[in-house]
Amino acid sequence: MNLLIRCLALVAGLLLPASQAQAAWTPIDFPRSDVTLRAVVVARPGGFQVSGSKGTHATTLDGGRTWRLTRIAGTEALDFRGLAVLDARTALLMSAGDAPAGQARLYRTADGGASWSQVYSTEIPGGFLDTLRFWDRSHGLVLGDPIDGAWFLLRTSDGGRTWTRVKATLPPLQPGEAAFAASNSALILSGRAGAWIATGGGSHGRIFRSTDRGRTWQAADTPIDGGPTGGVFGGLALGREGGVIVGGDHKDELRAAPSLAVTADGGRTWTVAPRSGTPRLLESVGRLNARTLIAVGPRGTAFSTDDGRSWSQADQEAFHAISCAAGTCVAVGAKGRVGVWR
Repeated sequence: MNLLIRCLALVAGLLLPASQAQAAWTPIDFPRSDVTLRAVVVARPGGFQVSGSKGTHATTLDGGRTWRLTRIAGTEALDFRGLAVLDARTALLMSAGDAPAGQARLYRTADGGASWSQVYSTEIPGGFLDTLRFWDRSHGLVLGDPIDGAWFLLRTSDGGRTWTRVKATLPPLQPGEAAFAASNSALILSGRAGAWIATGGGSHGRIFRSTDRGRTWQAADTPIDGGPTGGVFGGLALGREGGVIVGGDHKDELRAAPSLAVTADGGRTWTVAPRSGTPRLLESVGRLNARTLIAVGPRGTAFSTDDGRSWSQADQEAFHAISCAAGTCVAVGAKGRVGVWR
């Protein structure tokens, strides 16, 4: 794209409603370029939090003009790939990493980040935490990679103060099946009790679905290919029965295979969503408004203006995770990269 076309695209993005404009990310300066950001939560317009490698967590209240970096003693080597913001003062961080090495931990603040307490840790062999999500301010779930043939799930009902392991009824796993801790979106929550687990590593990507907050699960095949480094990376519930999932292969980011699929029956069946542009890995998806969805990955952005039924390639901007609220989407990625699309 030459300079003139770039300028015209940027002008269009400013003049047209977001649902009609091509994607135009506004870069935001972040105080650290030596970290990879894997989680983001937009709490309100201008106010969002991000987290990632090297114990990184940061908050901005003015759209990224200024940042407050969190300091939690003893976490400098942790990778905070999970983040949940419950209200203006309460947030939780999840460290993804080898549990026997002391890297599977949860931290909580109740005073806006002034102080943090460790609320969970495990050194269980094979343990690796992938995603942290909440249905509401009290009830949340943590997804971890399978141990002894079953997903490792933690549940809280007191806003993350305490966590207990879920004794779930689960279908058999495929050989090698696990979840990707790429974007804090391998666990997808919907409504008051709905949950999906996005999987990879098997012969094809699957979705495990629950309607009772993770106590029982059923599995559904998806058209997204699997393989040792491929599958479904994340997704988004769309209303009561709809949803979209994204994926690909993190070792072959331009793999010529579907990377977007949709459901209209609560995740029981999945179909490929038509998409223009070169197929590429997508890791996370967010809703900008009633009809516009934005999916991000390390090789570019895709967007839909018809609630996920069809998709267009927008750019080649590199991000891992996205969060949207009140008409604003924020995406984060490697080298401290932060972008805002309003």
